[in-house]
Amino acid sequence: QAKYEALSLALKELEAVASELQTRLSPMLGKIASEYMAKLTGGKYDKVAFDKTFAALVTPQGEEVAREALYLSQGALDQMYLSLRLAMCRLLLSGDEPCPIVLDDALTNFDDVRAKAALELLQEIAKERQVLLFTCHSREAAIAGHWPGVTVTKL
Repeated sequence: QAKYEALSLALKELEAVASELQTRLSPMLGKIASEYMAKLTGGKYDKVAFDKTFAALVTPQGEEVAREALYLSQGALDQMYLSLRLAMCRLLLSGDEPCPIVLDDALTNFDDVRAKAALELLQEIAKERQVLLFTCHSREAAIAGHWPGVTVTKL
């Protein structure tokens, strides 16, 4: 009985923390992710929000109805996930010495225009923290390899 009561109390506390996290974190995360998503998609999608289960929803510019991840193309889905990862880093991993961001083939499903937009966003973020982008493709180096502050290393 004592074990059951302890587990019930723990579950109740976890649910309270999850609710508080949803209430406090979700709007801030959505705001930052929305900024990034708009940059990555050239403004096509300009709003990222979360439902009660923390599932991400995106809204196309000028539309009222949000779309679930299931209804996005693979490229748009990857853009949404990159937006969310970058927003989480900005929100949760800030500080005097922010940790680096390490991305592995994060732009694989981006078309060339969106890849350039993503690299520009990553260069902007790199002013605040180190960004390491690993890829087996040469496109990223061709686009950004000559930019100031960008170092390309082939392994």
